[in-house]
Amino acid sequence: MTRRYDLQVHTDASPCSSAPPERVAAAAVDAGLDGIAVTDHDTLANVDAVRDAAPEGLEVIAAVEVTTTEGHLLALDVSKAPPRTDPLTAIDHVHDQGGVAVLSHPFDTLRQYYETDLDALADAVDGVEAVNSRCVRRRYNERAAAFASARGLPTTGGSDAHFPMEVGRAYTSVEGDGSLADAVRDGRVRPGGRGRYLSGHVATKLHRFRTASGRTAANLVSRRLP
Repeated sequence: MTRRYDLQVHTDASPCSSAPPERVAAAAVDAGLDGIAVTDHDTLANVDAVRDAAPEGLEVIAAVEVTTTEGHLLALDVSKAPPRTDPLTAIDHVHDQGGVAVLSHPFDTLRQYYETDLDALADAVDGVEAVNSRCVRRRYNERAAAFASARGLPTTGGSDAHFPMEVGRAYTSVEGDGSLADAVRDGRVRPGGRGRYLSGHVATKLHRFRTASGRTAANLVSRRLP
């Protein structure tokens, strides 16, 4: 049996996303996915809301995209958001919760990326995201795949969706039964889908601009009120 999961999906609990939980759940169903990991930045705030909106048959995994002192880290199947700290300490926090830790777009130099202690990271982490739809240059995903292959690490895929229409652009195929976390640990996963999604970055920049403009306008109004 093969299942498909999008292992990096953001909701409006992330400052870079405008996707409400109910639309994320609907988009996952439309994409034909068996499950998604809700990976908002440093918070689990919307996991329950996505679960409430999800129909029976769509698995929603509690997860976080952790901001470390270097790159981002996907903390999958956790109950608390790991602290924003160095990568190895963050990985320890994930493991202490029984979760799995996956390097997120690890070599995308247009975003946060990893460049030091790579051997120690390879020894500690459970997997590497080798297909991320928001890696606009092919070599970023290719280097992630090569890094994982050289060290015998499982590879995953995720859309890194910030908007509903992105959900499912990249995904992780899971072979066999059991939990997603066990499948990653056992190496019964492989990435699929598409990268090089430039328009998604443009949409995120516009969202951030509009949000910042709205806050500025609200602050100006509040200062003028008696």
